[in-house]
Amino acid sequence: MILSVNTYKIITMIKFILPIIVFIAAVYGISYFWNNSSSKGKKMIALGLIIALIIGLSLTIYLIFD
Repeated sequence: MILSVNTYKIITMIKFILPIIVFIAAVYGISYFWNNSSSKGKKMIALGLIIALIIGLSLTIYLIFD
């Protein structure tokens, strides 16, 4: 019983902490590549981010209404 409760707490903690860590790493990575890229590279990064945002929103809407 105690192991079950502790496992639940660990899984719940991972569900909240892991996305925060991934978000911080993504922001740091994008910032690093943005500062070290040319004008053409910045356009490609911006285009990639726009496409990722559209795909993410579409997937979220699909999963909510499905």
